[in-house]
Amino acid sequence: MKEKFKNFKLTSAIFSIFCIIFGILLIIFPEITKLTLLYVFGAGIIILGIIEIVNYFIYGYELFGFWFGIFDFIFGLLLISSVRILTELNILAFLFGTVFIFSALIKIQRSLNYKKFGAKNWWVETIFGTIFLLLGMIIIINPFSETILNIFLGSCIIINGIMDLITLIMVTNKLKQIRHKLKDLVRPVEIDIDDYDIEE
Repeated sequence: MKEKFKNFKLTSAIFSIFCIIFGILLIIFPEITKLTLLYVFGAGIIILGIIEIVNYFIYGYELFGFWFGIFDFIFGLLLISSVRILTELNILAFLFGTVFIFSALIKIQRSLNYKKFGAKNWWVETIFGTIFLLLGMIIIINPFSETILNIFLGSCIIINGIMDLITLIMVTNKLKQIRHKLKDLVRPVEIDIDDYDIEE
């Protein structure tokens, strides 16, 4: 369990830092950044599809693994071939807005989970989620010019990365506190036999 949490923490930290870097690049080099991201994403889906197809023929453990692989492969090809269309202003705004709304719902659900676990600052994640839900709606409506939209998207992505880092730190600290409390509860009690009269 401890090892899984370490992996989760590392993955979350890397993703948050990636969001911050991507947001900065989107503001400074908007066109190159958008094209690169979509090409890399499309290539990644194609590779995933190939892996699923190969795994199906080697292991055969997933019933629809072959068709999932075919779907991912075709979807990746379509994504790469449609990069120029996807970077158009309205389509890009819709895609990012949808991602922001989905991310916001995950944050709100996660905050409710923190509340169940007794985290005192669970409401911070709720506020983050609500803010990004509103931002996602604004992006989909898209009242911006292309330049302003790129700056707005980049800023939102940077803020999202920073918020996720803050949340990760808060959760890590809370888990450390819980671990210390559990250690105190199970700490062995030392008994001095000289305090007791033992009849022979």
